[in-house]
Amino acid sequence: MKEKREVYLVDHVRTPFSQANPLNPDDDVFSKKWGLEFATHVLIDMFDNRLPNKGSTLKRENVSEVLVGISLPQHENGTFGGRIPIFMANFPFSVPATAFDKQDGSGMAALHVGFGNISMGYSDVVVSLGLDQSTRVPVHSYNGKVTVYGMPPDKLMLDPNNKWYNDDLYDWKTSRLLFQAAQKLAEEEAELFTKDEMDKLAARSHNLAEKALENGYFKEEIISIKGHKEGEPDNQIEIEEDQSIKKAVTVENIANMPSISTPGWAGGYKNPVFSKEAYIAKFATEEGIITTGNSAPMNDGASVCLLMSKIALEQYNLKPMAKIISIGFAGVDPTVRGRGVVPASQMALKHADLKVEDIDFWEINESFSIVALNAVNKLGIDWENKMNIHGGAMAIGNPSSATGPRISATLARILKEKNAKYGLAAMSCGGGQGTAVVIEIIDM
Repeated sequence: MKEKREVYLVDHVRTPFSQANPLNPDDDVFSKKWGLEFATHVLIDMFDNRLPNKGSTLKRENVSEVLVGISLPQHENGTFGGRIPIFMANFPFSVPATAFDKQDGSGMAALHVGFGNISMGYSDVVVSLGLDQSTRVPVHSYNGKVTVYGMPPDKLMLDPNNKWYNDDLYDWKTSRLLFQAAQKLAEEEAELFTKDEMDKLAARSHNLAEKALENGYFKEEIISIKGHKEGEPDNQIEIEEDQSIKKAVTVENIANMPSISTPGWAGGYKNPVFSKEAYIAKFATEEGIITTGNSAPMNDGASVCLLMSKIALEQYNLKPMAKIISIGFAGVDPTVRGRGVVPASQMALKHADLKVEDIDFWEINESFSIVALNAVNKLGIDWENKMNIHGGAMAIGNPSSATGPRISATLARILKEKNAKYGLAAMSCGGGQGTAVVIEIIDM
């Protein structure tokens, strides 16, 4: 049996993240683009621009495998086992591919499998990417106003006449509606976090991302691609920046944004934490406390990471961004899926033989403020100084499958920027899971 090999994160590139809008598609600057096109753009840029510009001899035919993460692999998002995007990007037929669905963690799962295959000696060069197109393949029906393709077979679990019925166990409607899972988590953790704290974290995310945008921080990781002007689908323009970052955001701005969730007492989930009276006394409102302000928007985009063994690094004349030293994954109650960050991170730390205090910087995906705050509390993270220091998904965007590769590579850039050593990136996943990765900056 071969010894475990070192695995390196070598390069990364992503599209700008547009703001998805299934109800008004023309408002999404990428409404005319399929998700597969996003994936193709980043693959072509990696092999036709970034690698040659670094003097590398790596070619498409040298790739061991391409791993494609996609949270909604149906309708026009179907990848034919990951093969369609690599055919579109001119890869030879000899390069194999695999597609993964781990919901939000799909792109991170592609990175995990690449890490495992290289470490065990089965691959030397792995391309791990994630993509989403939430305008054209929406996740919610919006009261029947848009077509949703291939959603999970709810009737198997929600029909009382079906032998698989178990709604009391799964509360599947809450699991499926991510903002309801966030509402339930916020109510369960109400003694620790207020809506004001959630709104403050959201404002911080936009403020930091705005500063990073102004300083050109994201230019290193983003390629511009053709889209259209918002609301004008026939007016084609180059899209160079993430579309969800808001400028001059204050906590008051966030606090006044509309609720998107329903409290437990009002039927938002089974077995409510609070009665109506207790809820109003606690939160000073009858409304849900998950809002468009303290949650990540829906977004479109793709993100790709290049992973290599040490042998491949030397063979193809490349320097790594970081070494991947461990991964983590976990399952949790899907009705509070945001809790998945914590056990996944703990697993990754254990396998890296590190403690929380050893981690210099964190990227915790801000699918909702409460998800990041819960991780901060349970893990003991110095979030003000060490977490998402250039903004998070509430501002930058969260095309869910593309987020895992993005936060992993952004973290590597942060470690180099700050002359730090260890970083941990983690995210929760729909269906009640979590994924994580620990990276280390090394001199080579």
